[in-house]
Amino acid sequence: MSKEKYLQIKKEYRIRFTMMIVLGIISGVLYIQILLSHSREVPFFVTCLGTLTFINQSLIAPVFYEKKEAEEEHPEWKNLSTKGVEIPQEEIQKRNGIAILSFIIVIGGFFLLYRPAPKTDVGTEIIKTHSEIRSVLDSPKEKESSTVSDLTPKDDQTSQELKEEVESNTSSDSKSLDLNKAKELAEKAQKENWLKRGSEK
Repeated sequence: MSKEKYLQIKKEYRIRFTMMIVLGIISGVLYIQILLSHSREVPFFVTCLGTLTFINQSLIAPVFYEKKEAEEEHPEWKNLSTKGVEIPQEEIQKRNGIAILSFIIVIGGFFLLYRPAPKTDVGTEIIKTHSEIRSVLDSPKEKESSTVSDLTPKDDQTSQELKEEVESNTSSDSKSLDLNKAKELAEKAQKENWLKRGSEK
């Protein structure tokens, strides 16, 4: 392997490794968002892991092993600078194509699996529940008031007459009961007097 070829591989390896780190950070941030929203985190985790593994095997591993082999043959090349080294257009297209596909897979998987949790205000929920309970408790009172208000003046007069009649009957019954008790007491008193008189004779 020539020195120029080695420098191209070394520079390409750095670019691909940096790209994988950026994709890993983006995947981590999106995965945390998935966890916080209680969405389907397992499928998204598998998607990110598969994408990173695909990049590692298709982009990073080949140039890494070539770079390592060249450095074993020529240890002095490790300190060479890659500044100004031009990478072949074929390698650039291959790297960019796989990178774009990987980002699409990760971001597309996020939007497919992300389900934001509904926002609920605890205070408003408590007020709403309290108002519902109050409305249920007040409904019987409203029904009673509505039935009373539906009575006509004629119905009021009739109910008043019935009430007076019941009261008069109860008073007359109580008077008749008092008279009966008085009669019984008088009869008992007469019998006691007769018994006293007979004993005196």
